[in-house]
Amino acid sequence: MINRLNYAEFYITNHCNISCSGCNRFNNYKFSGSEDWDSYCNIYKEWSSLLNIDHIAILGGEPLLHPKLKQILNDVRSFWPNATIEITTNGLLIERIKPDLLQCLIDNNIQIYCSLHHPDWEEKIKKSMIDKFGNLELLEKKRIIENNPAGVDKFLTDTKNKIVLEYTYYFHQSALVKTKNNKFTVHNSNYEKAHSNCDMKHSFHFFKGDLYKCGLMVTLPQILEQKPEMFDIEKQQLNLLNEYTPVTLEHIKSGADLHDMLYSPMPQCEFCPEEYHYHEISTE
Repeated sequence: MINRLNYAEFYITNHCNISCSGCNRFNNYKFSGSEDWDSYCNIYKEWSSLLNIDHIAILGGEPLLHPKLKQILNDVRSFWPNATIEITTNGLLIERIKPDLLQCLIDNNIQIYCSLHHPDWEEKIKKSMIDKFGNLELLEKKRIIENNPAGVDKFLTDTKNKIVLEYTYYFHQSALVKTKNNKFTVHNSNYEKAHSNCDMKHSFHFFKGDLYKCGLMVTLPQILEQKPEMFDIEKQQLNLLNEYTPVTLEHIKSGADLHDMLYSPMPQCEFCPEEYHYHEISTE
């Protein structure tokens, strides 16, 4: 039986060219590591025979920093030929895209989803888009509040690539909470309330050949391993984190309930807040 997801993300790198306060994948703390694509691409090919995906995002960190991004895009397009595929970028490296990667983006009809975290970036990024992809034809303009810059513009370029500019100048708090001794722990929320509140509960992540319910389960173990001196987390919560099991090919082949494993609240949801408070993003 072929399963279907509306949306899934390939998390390919922890590296980012900027440091945004409140990054929900913790890339502002400069931990390292990128997906070893050659080790897992055949596994993802097998996934594609068992799972249809309507919309796929390639992200990090900053995906344009992955040295094998061109291969990743070619492979993902060949595995899911009918999917909408996008790279999610902060846009500041668009101007550095080399001709071979640019042609890959064009040939594979890759959508560019650009999150602008500072208003001063807009003109530079639009110029970079025009230099690489040609004129921007405005298709849609959405604003959260009329005359407020927060919102989304959608464009079509001369190369027929879709460009999405998301104006996001505020983040809500991440899973990390400062302790009295200036280290970090995680929230201790009611996991069902936290799951109900979550704005990323349908952002499933492919990483190292498996499918994770959310990005937190991908990045929190990595930063804990690389930077243990930053943290003071209760042993009970560390044990709970280690108990998490992603969805594997074996689960799918054995007929496991994919919907239950991905869509239902899980105990590890307690690591995230029950409600959000927003702050202006500071970038470096």
